[in-house]
Amino acid sequence: MSTQSVMTKKAQQSQIVFEDLVKRFNIKPIPTTFVANPKREAQFNRACYESNPFPGVFALALLAKRRPGVKKLFKDEAVLQTPAIAAVLAACSSVATEIGQLRGDDVSGAETVCDVAFAGLQAIRLYMADHKGKEFKKARVKSASMVNNALNGSFYKYRAKDGRDVSFHVYYQSQQEKLVKALGLSKPSEQYSMLSTKKDRKELAEVVSRYTALELEELAFDCETCGCMIRSREEWENSEVGKAVKAMPLIRQDKEAEGPVPDWGKPNSRGPLSGIKVLDLTHIIAGPACSRILAEYGADVLMIRRGTYMNQEQAMLEFDGWAGKQSIQLDFNDPVQLGRAKELIKEADVVTYSYQNGALDKFGLSEEDIRALNPNVIYSNLMCFSDSVWKERPGWAPLAEDITGLSVRNGSLEKPVNLNGVPLDYFPGFILALGTLLAIARKLKEGGGYKVTTSLTRGAQYLHECTDLCEGNPASPTLSTLSEKTDEPIWDSLLQYVGGCATGGSAGFPSPATVNTAYHLNLKNLRFTDGNTGWTQGKTK
Repeated sequence: MSTQSVMTKKAQQSQIVFEDLVKRFNIKPIPTTFVANPKREAQFNRACYESNPFPGVFALALLAKRRPGVKKLFKDEAVLQTPAIAAVLAACSSVATEIGQLRGDDVSGAETVCDVAFAGLQAIRLYMADHKGKEFKKARVKSASMVNNALNGSFYKYRAKDGRDVSFHVYYQSQQEKLVKALGLSKPSEQYSMLSTKKDRKELAEVVSRYTALELEELAFDCETCGCMIRSREEWENSEVGKAVKAMPLIRQDKEAEGPVPDWGKPNSRGPLSGIKVLDLTHIIAGPACSRILAEYGADVLMIRRGTYMNQEQAMLEFDGWAGKQSIQLDFNDPVQLGRAKELIKEADVVTYSYQNGALDKFGLSEEDIRALNPNVIYSNLMCFSDSVWKERPGWAPLAEDITGLSVRNGSLEKPVNLNGVPLDYFPGFILALGTLLAIARKLKEGGGYKVTTSLTRGAQYLHECTDLCEGNPASPTLSTLSEKTDEPIWDSLLQYVGGCATGGSAGFPSPATVNTAYHLNLKNLRFTDGNTGWTQGKTK
């Protein structure tokens, strides 16, 4: 099958999933077109060799991630991640337009154009993003060399003594230290790095062979980290936690309090969410992906961190998620700084949360505490598992692929293969963004406070459902159209550059998958700044 045929097929599948989302959430769709542009493959291939922010041998290591990631964008997918991402981002565009209309904008000519190749690109954003600051290059390279090690379950699986495969997922040194100790490995946690991977994998293989796969899964969770036995979809759906995840709606939206309709005024040039304050309590990729979408539509996003952007442990994985945000540095162990965080919660219109459930309870920042501080807030929560079974267990996107059967569906039980990039970070983050947008629209109609919930594994389950839907005999879509051409200049470049960012120099972020003709991307919405005391964008033009 030719590349063009593959991309046309993905565009058609995007239509099918988009129609499912529109009906599922009673969305009012604006005219929507999915584009399969034949020029994208050559454009993306060239971009692999351009704007590489890493020095020396590390540039080659990054290129080794970029090239296969891009190549897979133009191939058939066993699990339909590209159409699912395209559809949910197109749905976000429709709901954002409704929000603008509810706030007084004339959106009569609004249309959504979604380039399917750029939708696929959203799953490999962390490999493609660029930055020019010299000092930040060092920080990001250091981060990459530490996380890419023998314990990284995205890359390495191990065979247990019962013949089943396991994967471990520890992306902070504090977590890795706990797992290294629990497994009785031979050296300190910080000595497991990219440079020692070959030797370390031999040690891991020998240690893993002493346990069954389920013993290792429980060992990992018992020491407050995570790892899993790699399951087939059937095994997952027959498990207690799998049944609980299947029982969850894709997006759960609950009205938690009655309250007045907010007076946010008419949107300004930043977009339909301008003037809406989002307090970002998220980390790594999935949660920040949600609040980044809100920032792209103009929301004033303030991210709480314990240190500056320049000094984040996971600079490699987090960089892309900083786009469009301000950061305030607060240490919750300091009563004064914790008090400032609580004042910010009182001011917020939306709080996004993606840490392990219960992680902030000891600081008086549980969901109930946040609701007590601000009854009318929209609390958007992204967890790994269900909102009943395993709700307090930690988890990461590659684990969600391995435990739900996606890695097996994408490969086989004998040789599981993770999906392209990290779609189980980005896709659930986009789902949470859609749920948050729906809650904002509802708040504009009837007021009140809301809770929005989804999970990494519920996103994984929906990828199964989307693939099933498109493999079946769905009705012909009527809510969108197809095209092979677009004149949108934003897609002439793979990256959009913005200056004045906190890491020094300019930063280049992958172009968005959708263009909303009523709300074209404002590059100011991609700039990120450090050390602010609170929200500063407000209603400025």
